[in-house]
Amino acid sequence: MGREMTRIQFYLDSELKEQLELLALQRHIPKSELIRQSIRNFLQEEKGNEDEPLLGVIGLGRSGRHDISEKHNQYLAEEKLEGIE
Repeated sequence: MGREMTRIQFYLDSELKEQLELLALQRHIPKSELIRQSIRNFLQEEKGNEDEPLLGVIGLGRSGRHDISEKHNQYLAEEKLEGIE
């Protein structure tokens, strides 16, 4: 590794602790490494959203439709017509 490590303590509820332990066992890595990986992934995701703010809106809503990417113009037009009526 070669990096200086700093100790950080925090509390987890029992359900989250059990899920963490199970995933660490499944991946054959220590819980501490799983936490570090999770933090790295979270920070990278957040940085990506800062670089491209529009990516932050992906997945915010659920329409129940599975063809939004193909028919988005049609759906927007329908909603606009509904607003006029």
